[in-house]
Amino acid sequence: MAAYKVNVSLPEELVGQIDETAGELGLTRSGFIAEASARYVADVKNLSAEERRRKDIDRAIASMRRIGAKLSAEDIQDMMDQLRRDRERGMPREEER
Repeated sequence: MAAYKVNVSLPEELVGQIDETAGELGLTRSGFIAEASARYVADVKNLSAEERRRKDIDRAIASMRRIGAKLSAEDIQDMMDQLRRDRERGMPREEER
């Protein structure tokens, strides 16, 4: 992977902390900042993915509530009975198919 030189301005105290921690880890300042930056980018991406999953789950729950509101108690009981029969026969669940 190609390495690029960049100029950044950091507070003096932070540079001191970076140098101290990098030294303790046996890293150069540049190596430490590269590693810290890579971890931060990964954390941001993971957080974004987690937020998307949460929104998808929230939308699915809302959809199921709308569907459930349209079903009668008898419809719900019929569906539950069918699920029980499927489980008793050992039918694979949807995610296992």
